[in-house]
Amino acid sequence: MKKMVAGKMLIIGTAVLTTLFFMGSAAMAGDYPDKPIRMIYPFPAGSGGDISTRILADAASKVFGEPVKVSNVTGGRATIGAAKVARAKKDGYEIGSLPIGPAVTQPIFSGKLPYKTEDFAPICQFTYLPIVLAANADAPFKTTKELIEYAKAHPGQVKYAHPGLGTVPYMMMSALEKSAGIKLKGVPFKGLRPGVTAAVGGHVEIALSVAAGAVGFQKAGKLNILGVFAGERMKLMPNVPTMDEDGVKDYPMLWTGIFAPKGTPAPVLKTLEAGFSKAVKEQKFIDAMTKAKMPILYLDSKAFKAKIDNDIKYFKAYKTEKMKK
Repeated sequence: MKKMVAGKMLIIGTAVLTTLFFMGSAAMAGDYPDKPIRMIYPFPAGSGGDISTRILADAASKVFGEPVKVSNVTGGRATIGAAKVARAKKDGYEIGSLPIGPAVTQPIFSGKLPYKTEDFAPICQFTYLPIVLAANADAPFKTTKELIEYAKAHPGQVKYAHPGLGTVPYMMMSALEKSAGIKLKGVPFKGLRPGVTAAVGGHVEIALSVAAGAVGFQKAGKLNILGVFAGERMKLMPNVPTMDEDGVKDYPMLWTGIFAPKGTPAPVLKTLEAGFSKAVKEQKFIDAMTKAKMPILYLDSKAFKAKIDNDIKYFKAYKTEKMKK
């Protein structure tokens, strides 16, 4: 008899807790947000990704009716900020604007991080960083097609700068090699900018660069922009073809998206997604992104998660292939 009573009490207690949980979630969704939201960006202020994050935060503040404040939590090649997002309280008041590096590639290649990609709940993608392939002005090729022809005639001789094995720019060049059936010689540098400097100085023939940064060197006659790793031609350089146009396929993109810690209640995630979806359509946001020369590429949570899953497969396959060699 006592066991039956205890069993009934356990069932009733569980039912009450479950009801309170869902009531709490519903209340949170109904009231959320009712105070400022902190958006962590894991790189220093002033970078392209930081600027676009602040533009989005400003637009989202007006949509949510509460301030969305950007906080730069730097260090560890952006993994410190990403880890803070993963460990944040699951209430929607501390979220992250994370690029592909700390969100996807570094958890795969670093191996010792205090978080993994699965610790994030994707909300949306809102932009990407256009990367161009640029060549020293004196290089014997002026277009991507000419580079491919030259590399086929001189296998392993064309040197290119990259920011490290397994990085997205490095994988872009690997995709170029694979698509074109050529072999280039990679030279590692600590970031894109030092690699561009090396290309300007003639220490390497080609380098990858942020689009806006390469334009100045091209105008000064120090670099030629061969192509852009993007889905469409850029307004900044309408005469420069995309790498897709020149036959380069299956390359990753340097996207940036909004994440919450995994376990954040679904109603809160839906509120966040709906808010950011509206924010990216605001004319002020569009004008500010255009002025900053940052493209808008919005993906909802479902499409963004699918993209992330594909990126994970892409980089894990690359890692497995390298380990076999």
